[in-house]
Amino acid sequence: MLLSALAFACSAFVSSNVPLGHWSYDAIDKLVGQRLIDSAMMTTRPFSRLEMARLIAEAAEKAQQLNENNEIILAILDRLKKQFKAELIAMGLGDGEIYESFIKPVEDPYAKYVFADDKPDLENQRGDVFDKHHNYRVGFASRMKFFDRIAFYLHPEYVDSSTDPDRDIELIEGYGKLTAGNLELELGKDSLWWGPAYHGSMLMSNNAEPFKMLKISNPHPVPLPWIFRRLGPFKAVWFLTELEKDRLKNDEPNEPKLTGLRLNFKPHPAFEFGLSRALMFGGSGRAGLGLGDYWDVFWATQENRPGKLDNNQLAGLDASVLVGLDGKIPAESIKLYMDLAAEDEAGGLPSNWGKLFGMQLNDILQAGRTDLRIEYAHNRIPGKPNAFYSHGIYQSGYTYKGRTIGHHMGTDSHDLFVRLTHYLTKDLILGIDFNREVNNLSLGPHQTTDKFGVELTSFNSNNWQWSAGYRYEHVENSRFVSGDTDHNHIFYLQLTYDF
Repeated sequence: MLLSALAFACSAFVSSNVPLGHWSYDAIDKLVGQRLIDSAMMTTRPFSRLEMARLIAEAAEKAQQLNENNEIILAILDRLKKQFKAELIAMGLGDGEIYESFIKPVEDPYAKYVFADDKPDLENQRGDVFDKHHNYRVGFASRMKFFDRIAFYLHPEYVDSSTDPDRDIELIEGYGKLTAGNLELELGKDSLWWGPAYHGSMLMSNNAEPFKMLKISNPHPVPLPWIFRRLGPFKAVWFLTELEKDRLKNDEPNEPKLTGLRLNFKPHPAFEFGLSRALMFGGSGRAGLGLGDYWDVFWATQENRPGKLDNNQLAGLDASVLVGLDGKIPAESIKLYMDLAAEDEAGGLPSNWGKLFGMQLNDILQAGRTDLRIEYAHNRIPGKPNAFYSHGIYQSGYTYKGRTIGHHMGTDSHDLFVRLTHYLTKDLILGIDFNREVNNLSLGPHQTTDKFGVELTSFNSNNWQWSAGYRYEHVENSRFVSGDTDHNHIFYLQLTYDF
């Protein structure tokens, strides 16, 4: 009953989104792995701040019921409660004044420094471009809400580097939201992530720059009516954007449209699945579409056939299952997941599949400290070199401003990722990871990139958060030239103040 009431309370108010990459996503994921949250739908992001607060409330209630006493889990809950205190108060779960309108001009100010021997290509960084040697970023967020129905979010950032004299202020994210019942209309610049993976998503990730888009969604899970209720809580997202006017290939249409639809279901607390579609169409020099044409375009009935209805189609299916281990092996739970995407259509069905499989072993040794994740992705299609993320008309492929919108490995590649996360103390987190990415699988020579990374993240009682990391990259057959070898050393440091 409490959780139903919380879901109803959430639907009554608007709130800005929690940006992808925020520490709270990993914190919530850890609580899910501890089996303190049953209703989290982790595969459609970003979350709204109110949705994040709803999940925190669920975890806190279950932790109390189970008399949770692990200091690391309790510290995570305390950090989350502090970060989303205003939203918890708005839901009636804390003491304090509720504001139906407010302006918070500065939130989470930060400074970031990146050093690299050579120009780095960092994945899943919202399309951020870094130069070799010294890079400096300073930014903050601003949030506003009016009458519990309208919200605005701005994230400007000052960008500088030692090799580029053009200092600049960029708007990383910025949008307005309007809520009506359990539906939200969002207009502006924001990122999307669809799927259960950590290191990459086959169809929609934050590897590219955030889209300037129109988005309609239900930010909080709702039950479907009638017999569809068996599908469990449901979330849906639809968006429409226009891609850049200066595409990489000179003879392809500029400013093509990109639209996407995702349906996300949770029929059981341990099981979640999603269905996704993405469609690139239109652009300069292409014939306009009539209203009736959109039906044929959506169902891909004319894909790969000459004419105005030949458009770039992708479809996705993903699923994850969380299994409690209950002492069978020394870990709290294991999550298994897959993310499949089809690049084409054949005989009315999706074809030419790329695949991602993953495993997450939660709380090894059941001390609340250690989690292990392994992911493997590949999109080589036998007999069709470089077919994935590519198209005959949109020759830059499934990209935005030169970066793949889906998995960062790009076309005709496979990618292995392993990450160990360990809490040294309740406020100090160590992350160690390895990534091997192999490109140009069909034609050769293969380019193989090995990446070894280590990072430390610290929280303390004075509202400061810092993270520092190092990554070494070794590339064989660099730039697809047989025998060429490159390497790179990358250091980064970020300091954030929360108030």
